[in-house]
Amino acid sequence: MLIKLAQWHPLGIASVRSGVAALTIALIVRVQYRRFPRILPQSTAGWGAAVGYAGTVILFVLATKLTAAANAIVLQYTAPLYVALGGSVFLGERVRRTEWVLLGLMLGGTAIFFAGELTLSGMLGNLAGIASGIAMAAMTLCIRVARDGSALEALVTGNLLAAATGLWLWSDLPHLDGRTLAALGLLGVVQLGIPYVLFARALRSVRAIEAVMLTMLEPIANPLWVMLALGEHPSGWALAGGLLVVGSTVARAVLSYSRSSGDESSASSVSSGGTSS
Repeated sequence: MLIKLAQWHPLGIASVRSGVAALTIALIVRVQYRRFPRILPQSTAGWGAAVGYAGTVILFVLATKLTAAANAIVLQYTAPLYVALGGSVFLGERVRRTEWVLLGLMLGGTAIFFAGELTLSGMLGNLAGIASGIAMAAMTLCIRVARDGSALEALVTGNLLAAATGLWLWSDLPHLDGRTLAALGLLGVVQLGIPYVLFARALRSVRAIEAVMLTMLEPIANPLWVMLALGEHPSGWALAGGLLVVGSTVARAVLSYSRSSGDESSASSVSSGGTSS
């Protein structure tokens, strides 16, 4: 919605958005840890998160310019497949059979959602979309490894790298209208900065596959916000695909809650048995 409201070069939007996001996350680190973030990550995982993040946002903009927007978002959100495989290999986080089924339903629902807009043209853009999904998966796995404040510092670095790609366009800022400037600020704070802080926080306590599957609600929510703000109504295919993704997400959440409740009950029973004995 905000990108549609911002009347400017796409690369400029992506660059300023990341610049504002870097400042937002840096201020959060300053408040939370009482220090300013290090610009250069101190670990391999930190660098992986930073480069993965920058690759995600830069390649997505490139994909959107070189192929259909629907192709770009669908291909980026193949990331959970790579997270599922990478989490099992590098983190030892096994993906359960029910999660594979729900993941398949989510990916299918996302494809159905954009069925009327998908195209085979723009092969270079499609490749950029796939690469964006791989970068997103790498970022997720690396943030999962770097679970403390260093993960947020890595995101600051990643945003600065992404901002640098369109720095040459920043001279246009004084000439932009107020609506575009407001949209750019909100994009950096509300759409990138705060959400990625929350994403990094979530990855401290949930498995990588759980976190990235929840983010699949994003491409479904995007046109709903646009519909509410700009009056663009989604198609019947979009509604069907959206219901499939949302339903699968709810089912995953219910299963996860039931499983965690069962584990807590078992632990409580063991603890009670040990106390009584």
